[in-house]
Amino acid sequence: MNCSEVYGMTSYFNWNHYLPYHARVDSFILLQQVYTQTNPETAHILASEKHELFCSHLEHAEAFYIQSNTSPLTIQPILQFYGFTHLLKAAITIKDPFYPEKSNQLAHGVTSRKRKKRDFSFLEDTVKIQKNGLYTVFTTRLLNRNPLPVTITMEELFQSLETNRQDPDPIQAHFLLLYNLSMIARYETEWWNQCITYKKTADYAVIRSFLAYSAVFLPEEMLKYLTTE
Repeated sequence: MNCSEVYGMTSYFNWNHYLPYHARVDSFILLQQVYTQTNPETAHILASEKHELFCSHLEHAEAFYIQSNTSPLTIQPILQFYGFTHLLKAAITIKDPFYPEKSNQLAHGVTSRKRKKRDFSFLEDTVKIQKNGLYTVFTTRLLNRNPLPVTITMEELFQSLETNRQDPDPIQAHFLLLYNLSMIARYETEWWNQCITYKKTADYAVIRSFLAYSAVFLPEEMLKYLTTE
């Protein structure tokens, strides 16, 4: 896998593209227009309740991503993953004014192996999709897909991005990759340090290239979900 060719090093995303959504009045109008289509009698009230949260998600996302741009590679997965979750929650807020309806929708909806083997390889690592959580919510409400519980390897996710396959959708693949990288960065400190600081594993180039690419791809891709279409 030649990730330097697939992803390459990219420039930073221009967050000015999100500025129109920071204005509370404009965001209120946007949400009211969308909510009127499904909840005409309560659209005004729902937009009043949700527009501040919508703006806050976008502002938090921007803060996480901008901080990631100037942070060491060791903590970039954590910052990018949480930045991405805020973008997802903002997009879900447009589609569903009642999210979250249940507390289990607030979980990530994915699990990973907590203890890694001594000869651990990131590409061979797996994540398991759960029945409930953010992953299931954005898969069904943004992507209109049925998220079947499944275990998938990191290599399979990278291959789906390289070949432009739509199963899983790129947004799903990025979420799962960033989730696992963020978990490794937090809880597998020894291996992560060997990989990122001392570059003692073959995974370094793959991870670094992916993070540089994802930091631009996801903010650009998520813009399409912040519309009234």
